[in-house]
Order: sequence, then C-alpha cells, then structure tokens
Amino acid sequence: MQIKTLFLCLTIVLLSACGKREEMGEMPAASAIAESAADSAPVSTKEQLSSSANTYSDSTRQFIRTADARFQVKDVYKSALIIEDIAAQMGGFVEKNAIKSEIAQIHFEPISDNKKMKLTEHTVTGALIIRVPSEKTQEFLRQMAGQIIFLNERTFLAQDAQFELLKQRLGIRRNQETQSQMGKAAKGSGNAEDKAIAIDAQDSSKQARDQAIILEKEFADQVAFSKITLFLDQASQINQAEVSDTEAIIKQARPNFFYRLGKAIQTGWYWGLDTSIELMKIWPLWLVLAAIVLLLRRSRKAKKAPVTKAEE
Repeated sequence: MQIKTLFLCLTIVLLSACGKREEMGEMPAASAIAESAADSAPVSTKEQLSSSANTYSDSTRQFIRTADARFQVKDVYKSALIIEDIAAQMGGFVEKNAIKSEIAQIHFEPISDNKKMKLTEHTVTGALIIRVPSEKTQEFLRQMAGQIIFLNERTFLAQDAQFELLKQRLGIRRNQETQSQMGKAAKGSGNAEDKAIAIDAQDSSKQARDQAIILEKEFADQVAFSKITLFLDQASQINQAEVSDTEAIIKQARPNFFYRLGKAIQTGWYWGLDTSIELMKIWPLWLVLAAIVLLLRRSRKAKKAPVTKAEE
C-alpha cells in the first residue's frame, strides 16, 4: 500500500515538472511572436521623415543641409498653404511655390435637348522650395508630416562645408594682400604703361575679392538655412459643369426643308452660270477643237468616197 502511494506521488511530481517545461518552452515562442509583430508594425510618416542628417551637430563642422521629398496629399492647395505657415512659424520662408493642373481627359454626356454635362478629369501637382533654420529642419519635417498620405520618395543630405568656407576666407585674405601690393605698385615710380598695368591688375584683384566675399556669404546662408524641396500630388479629380449643346442648338436653328431646297436650287443655278462663264473664258480652245473635229470628218469622208466609186 505504501509502495502504491509512493508511486502515485512520483507520478504527480513528474507530470507537474513536464507541464512546467512545456510552459517554459512556450514562453520564448510567444515572445518571438510579439517581437515579430512589433517589427512588422507600419512605420509612421514622422519616422519616415527622420534622419540623423537633419539633426547631427558638431561644433567643429558646419553643415549644408538639403532635403527632397515627393509625396501624395489630399489637397495640394491646402497642404501647400499649411506647409508655408509651418515654415513661417519656424522662422523660415518660401523660395518657390508652383502649382499646376493638368487635364487628363474631357467627356461630354447629353442630359437634355440643348444641354450637356462636361466631365473633366484633372490632376494637380505642386513644387515648393522651403528655407528653414538648419537646426529646425527635423522639427519642420515632423510637423508637415501630417499632410502626407503616402510618401513616394525622400532624400536627405548633410554636406560638411567647413573646408569650402575656409577656402573662401583664405581667398579673401589672399586677394586683400594682392590688392595692397598692387596699390603700392601703382603709386610707385615707373612709366605710365607700367602704372596702367598695375592699376588694371588691382581692379581685377578687387573683382576677385568681391566674388569671394559673395561666395562666402552664400555658403554662410546655406549653412544657416536648410533647403527643402517638396513635390506634392493628389489623386485625379472629376470636375462637372453643365454646358450648352452647340450642335443640337445649331440643328434646331436651321430653316425648314423647302427653304433649304430652294436655296440649294438657287445655289446650283448660280454655280452653273459661273461655270459657263469660266468655260467661255477659254473660247479659243473651243474653236481649235471645233476645227480639229471638222478636219477629222472631212478626212473620213474623203476616204469613203474612192471606195464607193470603185464598187460602182
């Protein structure tokens, strides 16, 4: 009896241990399913517009940030205005705003005797160039993400401009030194030709200096304000408009059958008269043709006459 009791207890312990192992084996599988579900979750538009190229900063470097995005919106005109407002709130400005509508096809459907329904299928596209402070590029893209229905394409670029800026500054300094030397040469002793050459070289040096200053300012502006180019499009739309059926109105405005028949006879009569007059303009040709016909007839008669006499 004790042996049976002991065997029963061992069986219960083994069964409970097996159940715990099965539970332990199921837990990793469940966690793996949860992880795969998390990985397959759709990426939000804000995440799609995120990039370290828009946020990375370094005290020793200066970046020229540019971004290009092509996406679909619900309404191009409304979205363009909202994006402009967001740029203004960020301290930026709009460099370009171009919106155009293209007609895909036009269809007419008769709705009454003299009316037609004009159905016009058209698509609207827009192109915007926005300049915003460089440090607010990512914030601007995140705020405008709410206008995007579907993101077709996006490109971010952060170009390190420190060496180009250094090159421009060194060029300005070099031109200043050259200008100073040219000024001394122009004021120094020498003949008039040498002074003219020195003055001309000094003027060329000033132009190069001014160009270098302008380039430096342009680079500084590109570093301070990122350039964001946006291409917007929306689904094609159908525009309905009730228009007059011109063909039907013209048919109804035509005169009755007898009037048109009389006009046709009159027109034919005048056409015949005009044709006769035009033919009479070439009356010499008719005389030549008549003479040819007479000659041909006489020649035929002359050939028949000898044959008749021979038979007699």
